Amino acid sequence: MMMERRRARQRLIYSLLGVIAFLIFVRVVMVQSSREVKDILDKQAAERSTLELRKPRMKGFGTEGQKVWEIESEHLSVDETSNLITFTNTTATFYDKGEESLKAKVGKLEYNRDTRNMELTEGIEMQTVDQIDVLTTRVVWLDYYQRFIFPDGAKLVTKEKNYLKSDYMQSDRKLDHLEAVGHVVVWVKEMKDEELIRKHELTRGEVKLEEFKDVTISAEKVIFDREKQIVVATSRLYGKPFRVMSPEGTEILVEKYQKKVEPVFFKKKEVEVFTNHLEMHLDQKYASAKGNIRGLIYPSRGGANDDKALQVMRKERTWFKTEEADYYWGDDYVRTFAPTTVVQNERLAKAESITYFGKYTETGEPGFQRAMFIEGGVQVWQRSGQWMFDNKLLEEVKEKELRKILAEEADLTSDKMVAMLNRADFHAQGNVEAIQKNRRVRADEILYADSDKKFIANGNAHFIDKEAQEFYGQQIIYFSNSEDIEVNGSGTATIKIPEKYRKDIDRALERVKGKKPLQEPEEAKPAAKQSGRPANKKEKEAKPEASGK
Repeated sequence: MMMERRRARQRLIYSLLGVIAFLIFVRVVMVQSSREVKDILDKQAAERSTLELRKPRMKGFGTEGQKVWEIESEHLSVDETSNLITFTNTTATFYDKGEESLKAKVGKLEYNRDTRNMELTEGIEMQTVDQIDVLTTRVVWLDYYQRFIFPDGAKLVTKEKNYLKSDYMQSDRKLDHLEAVGHVVVWVKEMKDEELIRKHELTRGEVKLEEFKDVTISAEKVIFDREKQIVVATSRLYGKPFRVMSPEGTEILVEKYQKKVEPVFFKKKEVEVFTNHLEMHLDQKYASAKGNIRGLIYPSRGGANDDKALQVMRKERTWFKTEEADYYWGDDYVRTFAPTTVVQNERLAKAESITYFGKYTETGEPGFQRAMFIEGGVQVWQRSGQWMFDNKLLEEVKEKELRKILAEEADLTSDKMVAMLNRADFHAQGNVEAIQKNRRVRADEILYADSDKKFIANGNAHFIDKEAQEFYGQQIIYFSNSEDIEVNGSGTATIKIPEKYRKDIDRALERVKGKKPLQEPEEAKPAAKQSGRPANKKEKEAKPEASGK
């Protein structure tokens, strides 16, 4: 009996021990599993990504927990050695501030679990929410820097077929900040989408779509910052070119992608410019070019308010050259800051600085005026003025000698000069000298008023021609319509009188002096008309006697 009770207690103890052991086992297993799960979750959290295996899907998050990207795929494979996950037939969506910014369909996507970077290849179809297509063969996503790299180049094409392309490109996830290297080309045919301009604040002022029409830029390197509204293009010809740095801090060298050194090229409507460096500030409607600027203005119709002479000059090609220039297209304003030369069909203008202002407000004149301000060592030259007659600009000039003079070569130098382009007025100041063949005018300033058709030379005015005719005075006024000359202010003159007027002037001077007027010589008197036959000898001898009665 005692033996049975002892065995029963032992069985109970063993059962209790078994239950305790089982509970301990379960506890250990559960705790370990929780630790493993926690380790997995911690690892995913560290990677800022989650992986769902029911359907291959992966999400990436920023440091603040916001979703940055999402991958959906038909199939994936994991390489534990390289720690790579390879997705095939994949759609990758990228987000900015919780909103979708870009989507890519790709045949192959490799995700590195160590670096959290991606590489997209094979049949890439990439588009932003603004319907900008990204044409490329390879894309690298650097997760830590939140940037795209296009190591084999890319071409961004808008729905209006405007584009930007280069041999190498890098950008943020919204493509708002772009850096391009090697054979960079920006081409804007036209922009019709005002909403896109406003959405991205391409210009903070009034939207004028014509300002974004027919624009081409090519360069070795270009930076476009949509937030700052800046486009910067440069070449190796510029002394201080900017550098494009990779996110890791290494310089992207131009020579790796573009062997031949080429200047920056800019074209807008009828104007094209080569230069070493170009900056465009879209919000200020301002562009600045530096270094060996060479430009060409193609013939154009010009404006409705252009002076007739300006309309004629616009029909010719115009070349210009300088080292530094600014252009404010909103105000139709151009200024150079270095010696400048402008050439047009045997016409030339040179100066230390030239400013064109198409919206100049002049006292007493309605509306905007077009004016050219030429400063420092001014030289204005034309081989012939015949073009003015050919285009009927000087129809009122009828006198042959004056027409001959105006058609001759002309050269004007001064310290500065203002030319009004809505009309033919000009004002030259400081050591002014105008030379036309064998005629020369010097003065402190020379003005031409087209409405009055008169030239005014002010201050130490001096005129001399090849026949040594001279005029001195504080002011000399020449009226082109009447050909009159007026000398004011202690004036003196040395004049050559035409032969046909000399005797009349001599007689007038004799009368003023109280002397008897000069008699005409006998041979100059006309013979009396008596008959159609010559007078005979007797008639000639009798003639004096008849006169003496």
